[in-house]
Amino acid sequence: MVVFIRRCLAIVALSALISCSVFSASEKPLASPEERPLAFPEAQGYGKFTQGGRGGRVIVVDSLEDSEKARPGTLRYAVKAQGPRIVVFAVSGVINLVKPLEIKEDFITIAGQTSPGGIVISGAETQIDASQVIIRYLRFRPGSTKEQGDAINAKRLNNIIIDHCSMSWANDEVASFYNNTDFTLQYSIISESLNNAGHAKGSHGYGGIWGGKRASFINNVLAHHISRNPRINGYRLKPNYEPAGELVDVRNNVIYNWAKNSAYGNEDGRVNFINNLYKPGPAGGDARFFLIENTQSMGQAYFSGNVMNGSPKLSANNALGIEIKNQKKMQNPVIEQLKSEFLVAEPFIDASTFVEHIKQSAEMSYHNLIINREVGANRNRHGKFQDSVDSRILNDIATGKATYGNGIIDSELQVIESWLAYQAEFNNEELEKQPADSVVQVWIDTLGHFIQ
Repeated sequence: MVVFIRRCLAIVALSALISCSVFSASEKPLASPEERPLAFPEAQGYGKFTQGGRGGRVIVVDSLEDSEKARPGTLRYAVKAQGPRIVVFAVSGVINLVKPLEIKEDFITIAGQTSPGGIVISGAETQIDASQVIIRYLRFRPGSTKEQGDAINAKRLNNIIIDHCSMSWANDEVASFYNNTDFTLQYSIISESLNNAGHAKGSHGYGGIWGGKRASFINNVLAHHISRNPRINGYRLKPNYEPAGELVDVRNNVIYNWAKNSAYGNEDGRVNFINNLYKPGPAGGDARFFLIENTQSMGQAYFSGNVMNGSPKLSANNALGIEIKNQKKMQNPVIEQLKSEFLVAEPFIDASTFVEHIKQSAEMSYHNLIINREVGANRNRHGKFQDSVDSRILNDIATGKATYGNGIIDSELQVIESWLAYQAEFNNEELEKQPADSVVQVWIDTLGHFIQ
């Protein structure tokens, strides 16, 4: 029976996980798209050719425990294992980390959608320090901790794609990804950073720092952060590539309820902001797309198709939504000159890649992400499932309101009854009785002999 349960861990795009050989994490991209299979069928952006654990063994996580020393059956044991591997789950619930979870070994796919009820990683941050990494359908929610950190981050790495994940309740940024090469964050929810929650600098309810060399941020939701929605990193913080390589693509995201800054930064960088929808909320942030803070190293940006809810003028002319720090003290000719140096007429592309971006309006993205709820860790082994946290966030965005105060929180306990009550959402015994999707049999037939 145990063997059967383990073999019934499903809902993974099989074309992304089987067949095809593995190449070195530092190897140059292959010559044509036909030779570069997608990470999974829905993968987009510059990280879509990430191979992860393709061709490797399957490691089953059948325990929610965590300890200083990684034990077999735990998530920490699976991520510390060497060689190509696909991590699947035979358990549901909250994994309370005793220390940060460090993913240091290359070639790993973590398939959160194989859990019967779903997985939450809490207690500490998750640090990606490896290349060739695929992570799908997981929740990263550290909660109030003594340590300062993000929910999840990755810096100075190659070939990473994070898909349909949910991140929240961190006291630094919630999700920071910069100075990576060939990176994608897609269909994920980044919400409710903890504002006054022990950060050394004080108030720090920030969404994330985003950047990289060929880095895509597509169809994500940022909600209820004071600032960094996102902060575009630009060329700084020890990048491992030349300045001309910095290229960030921010497309079809929904940004809701900022208090201070929506997006800003981009020092000496290149960034596209295309078809994003901004929706001011009760925290009262100014209606603007981007703030230029440093005119000496402001980089360049392409803005097109972005929508500011409630402001037809900014939506029709995105340049009007670009502001310069202290611009009220500047004369109009100076402002216009700086903007002309910052804004470019055509989007930045990397002709050496085979990445084609899906064209979709900001309004269509909003409908898909917020109304249809095709975002976040919204799937488990048995099909569609969205926890109460993500459901509440999407309701807040749809209604233009906040469940607690103005939406900016200091503790997760302001928005959930307790961790025990939250964990109970994933421990429904009825889930174990439901038949898994038909793809389970394919897993049994094709991968069963690899399962450990």
